[in-house]
Amino acid sequence: MLTDRPLDPFAKESPEASDICDQRLVDLLRYWQDLRARSPGGDLPSVPAIDPLPLRFILGWLMIVDPVDGGADFRYRLYGSAIAEVMGRDLTGCRISDSFPHFAAWTAQIYRDAMVHRHPMLTRHTPRRYVAVEQWERLILPFAGLDGAVAWFLVGAVVLRRVQGAVSIPVPWPLR
Repeated sequence: MLTDRPLDPFAKESPEASDICDQRLVDLLRYWQDLRARSPGGDLPSVPAIDPLPLRFILGWLMIVDPVDGGADFRYRLYGSAIAEVMGRDLTGCRISDSFPHFAAWTAQIYRDAMVHRHPMLTRHTPRRYVAVEQWERLILPFAGLDGAVAWFLVGAVVLRRVQGAVSIPVPWPLR
């Protein structure tokens, strides 16, 4: 039987490029900062401002996450193909609350903080043993809807370290 690993969570509000380990996430942060600089009043970039063409370098590692019921939960509108391959499943359309309880609670709180404070968040965590990854790094970028409220998060999630020789084990979904 597999033993579980601690989540070992790390979170940083409004990260700088020097805080980020993976260059793709550095480039994603710069993309968001450029959009923000062109937004009226330097506020959040709007959802329609997202252009996938400049994001080709990270497309498979991107997620789009929607707040549900004002941030009570969050749904994966898009779950990147590279992330799905590593995880052994595509979670597009699934809710974060359907995940492992400790991960779901921590992740939902990170999204709520980014929603309320309207700033990017950088996270790192160790997934459960079912996933052949030692550590994920994730950059969460808020985007505004037409009403100015946070409507989407564009999220880059990349593998920092893989478990050598391991493969992800499919588990039933949802977990609750």
